[in-house]
Amino acid sequence: MPATTTDTTTTFQFKPGIYTALLTTTDPSLTGDLSTTTLTDTISVSGEALSFMTQHNGGDCVSNTPAAVRFYFRSPSASGPSTGTPPAGFYTQFWWSNPVHVALVSGNDSQTIMAHMSVPSEWSDWNGQNGGSLAVTEAFLEATHKVLEIGLSFGGECFFETGVTPTGTFTSEKFSSMFSEN
Repeated sequence: MPATTTDTTTTFQFKPGIYTALLTTTDPSLTGDLSTTTLTDTISVSGEALSFMTQHNGGDCVSNTPAAVRFYFRSPSASGPSTGTPPAGFYTQFWWSNPVHVALVSGNDSQTIMAHMSVPSEWSDWNGQNGGSLAVTEAFLEATHKVLEIGLSFGGECFFETGVTPTGTFTSEKFSSMFSEN
């Protein structure tokens, strides 16, 4: 089922065996120049899930790390230098809040997370480079001025967009996001 939004709250039902990777928007009122913005989201899960698992073991660097949800944004105009093999500039189009995230460990939980778009060290690019590193800071700052897509990403502790699904026998598992930009 698709996500629905009422006021500032967006909800969707997880489907068993379907790995949800992104919950994003391109709404012009939430994108554009976010360079001085602080993102806040109250994230809730409610239902009968025993836990959540990531697709392909989430690319976890460490065994037994939980599935997680974190902020995500995309800015193709920030296709700049990055470390890694070509096309290295591709990596700096995609940014995830790191280490800020919510671990998805049970079917009933609620937590609030916050990340500052003005603090490069709170973010990492597709290649795992910290936004505060000299190699990518300029690209990160450019990205925050021209955000085209923003929202949440579901994955593991190392690979942030592999997708997650609830585990156990359940009839419904609801995800809720109360997102704001200040």
